[in-house]
Amino acid sequence: MHLKLPFNRPEYFSIPELLISSLAHRAFQRRSDADPIGEGGTIAAAGKATGYMYKADSKQSKFVDVRSTFPKGEGLDRLGDLFSQGSPDLKVAIEGPARDLGDAVARSVLGIRVEKTGNQPASPLSPALALLQDARGVLVKKNPPDFAEILEAMFAVGHHEVDDPMCSASGLWRKAVGVRLASDPVLREIDRVVMTGILRDGYIPREGDLGNSDAREWAGLFPDTPFEWFARVWKTLTSDGWVDALPARVWVDWATTILRLTMGLGFLWEAAWYERLATAIIDTSVPPTFAELVATVSPPLPWQSSRATVTTRDVASLIKHRLRRGEKVRTYLLDRMKEHSQKRSLSEIPATEFLRELASEKGHVERLVKSLADSTDRSKTVHETVKYGLQVREASGPYTDYYGILKSHGRRFVLVDPGTEWVTVVASLACDGPSRQCTVGDVLADLGRLGMRPELGDLVSLLERAGMARGSADADNAVIVERAF
Repeated sequence: MHLKLPFNRPEYFSIPELLISSLAHRAFQRRSDADPIGEGGTIAAAGKATGYMYKADSKQSKFVDVRSTFPKGEGLDRLGDLFSQGSPDLKVAIEGPARDLGDAVARSVLGIRVEKTGNQPASPLSPALALLQDARGVLVKKNPPDFAEILEAMFAVGHHEVDDPMCSASGLWRKAVGVRLASDPVLREIDRVVMTGILRDGYIPREGDLGNSDAREWAGLFPDTPFEWFARVWKTLTSDGWVDALPARVWVDWATTILRLTMGLGFLWEAAWYERLATAIIDTSVPPTFAELVATVSPPLPWQSSRATVTTRDVASLIKHRLRRGEKVRTYLLDRMKEHSQKRSLSEIPATEFLRELASEKGHVERLVKSLADSTDRSKTVHETVKYGLQVREASGPYTDYYGILKSHGRRFVLVDPGTEWVTVVASLACDGPSRQCTVGDVLADLGRLGMRPELGDLVSLLERAGMARGSADADNAVIVERAF
């Protein structure tokens, strides 16, 4: 029965690179006989799990041994020696000690610093670089959420091409970085020396199905949603043409933008879905078909006119309220499905029929209404995921985040206010296929799948600011959009 969406509960991810690193750890596996890596002891402290972070401060957890994979001392010597030896297609001439070269290589791949800490990941430009950190090391938590599993589930729900049923987000990423390495001898050499010099050749490609097989049962049931958008644009960005078109760091920025949007808007849409189910049950207004049920989910993130007041445009309270209600409905569904499944199998019962049964359970419906009205909130981790997935992290300085869509306005308000770079990513990937152009209507359609419906004039202004709009402003949806690369 397709009511409770197949997504595990997420948590706040402090750096966007973690999402790509999670896909990397799904696409590659550590050999059982691999040597220990990272700065620290050869054996993790008793009772502690081992996590990895590229540059990590001294803060440790009671349950996690965080090892820094940024090389020091002899590690820098080893990295410099490996790089100076070079490969047949890349000869390196250096002056000075190998340690200086190793340090230059190590620092050249630093990613975005984690706010309020000394931690810094490696930019996941290649397989080896993406494997230099993991969720346990980044979050300093023994049992962090499996972000790759969540992303694979969302990809599976949105991917419904019968000619490639085993396609996966992790597999597409692995293929794309392989194409990148084949055409970039410098990055290929950095990947080689990092894999050998830091990771001790301890990782090999994982075989078999990398996707989420359970979630594939949901494929095609949720058209025009963030999940369908994710599956389409991820296949687009990981295609050979887009990998070749974008510089390596820009490609990573675009990839993390897609993954952030998928996590943030995916869970926000999930909450809107549960709100829709609650309305259908409480009001005894279940639509005739499942397709109508999906089509009548409210847009999860209102994008109000730029001319509206700040209080009208504010989405902070709406997001919090929606997620709080969504988690309560999800819990209610879990309980009711568990009780009903003890009496019969629910697998063959149509979702709309089951909802009508739930609507007839007056006592349980009353408890649902009371639950939605009280102030208890169990949505903290989901709320942090949505907030930090969509909101600009740092608004200024060397680590400015250009790829968020939400911006704080004072202490109270959060507005939908995308930057030029964000608009560039979303609009460019709306230009599907071999054409370098699409229309404003195509961009609006993609934003609609994401659950946002801006005014036409606001969108055209953003596209003009990005230098992407071509043609007369009075052409409405037919204004031509030129992709950035």
